[in-house]
Amino acid sequence: MSSDDPVAVAFVTRLYDQLGFDPVNNGPPAESWRSAPGTPVWAASVDGQSRDQLIRNLALARRP
Repeated sequence: MSSDDPVAVAFVTRLYDQLGFDPVNNGPPAESWRSAPGTPVWAASVDGQSRDQLIRNLALARRP
């Protein structure tokens, strides 16, 4: 998720957690490009990454 609103982040985090997902905060919308197609996040299937790998792949993204 990407949001500037901490209340929204908290709400979505709780919701995803209740649904059995491991939410990852991608920071503000200005950083949402880190999860765009072609970035390291998509190097492996989303189902094939642990939460830690997803966080690491978001950090590896470089602007085109």
